[in-house]
Amino acid sequence: MGDTERRARAHFDADAWEEDLARATPAGRQAAETARKDYEQHGVPIAQLRRVAEHGHDRTVLPDCTKVYVPAPDGRFGMIFMLKFQPDGRPMLMFLAFGVRHHPRDSRRPTVYQLAHQRLHDQPPRR
Repeated sequence: MGDTERRARAHFDADAWEEDLARATPAGRQAAETARKDYEQHGVPIAQLRRVAEHGHDRTVLPDCTKVYVPAPDGRFGMIFMLKFQPDGRPMLMFLAFGVRHHPRDSRRPTVYQLAHQRLHDQPPRR
């Protein structure tokens, strides 16, 4: 099996998922649901995973997190996952957030990175 075929298992939190889809546009919901269905059936393609900066320019702090762009390879939406290890040592991607990767500068809507930070730390990023 080549590197592009390797996939990582993912777990989706139902409450976080529903919350994120409720704020998404119809296009965002469609992209998210399509990606999730694929990830649950086959896993997240390792070749599509990208490292998230632990300390973001927007004051987010996301240690041990990775992201995928939705739809792949460079969609305007993203999913953030935290890497956890199961008791047997196998890695598992734990869903943190889905949303728009970057809004216009004057927007007050949270990005997927800010949503993930808020869930991970139970607080919004410091301004």
